[in-house]
Amino acid sequence: MEAKRFLDAVDRRLVGALQRDARISFAELGRLVGLSPPATAERVRRLEEQGVLRGYHAEVDRARLGWGLSAFVRLRCANDALARVVAFAQERPEVLECHRVAGEEAFVLLIAAPSVADLDAVLIRLAELGSTASSLILSSPVASKPIEGVDA
Repeated sequence: MEAKRFLDAVDRRLVGALQRDARISFAELGRLVGLSPPATAERVRRLEEQGVLRGYHAEVDRARLGWGLSAFVRLRCANDALARVVAFAQERPEVLECHRVAGEEAFVLLIAAPSVADLDAVLIRLAELGSTASSLILSSPVASKPIEGVDA
């Protein structure tokens, strides 16, 4: 079901505000959308149950945690390796994201590692599953941004 069909204007404003600041209190959030804190909490709970709000996360600086090397890895593999790639991505702490994609590659993974040697170790293991091509991330001018127009 398309989100705009079951989200009213208040829900969209709640989602927009939470995208900007997920730590906002229900009291402040309610002030922004014109609801009491209990009504706001109920709306947010319903949005969570519907799967619109899937979680709340802290954004961390990977470099300050010693994981400053990041790369996108494109992986071509045979169909019989798909489940093994997913299992690998779920098990390895270096794999931050794993996306099944259309096109020549089967997957695009976001890998973070403490060093080139650690990245190389992950790439060697991935090469057992298929053919890889890597792009080292130099900077991320736009790393993540909220969906526009939600709080309309």
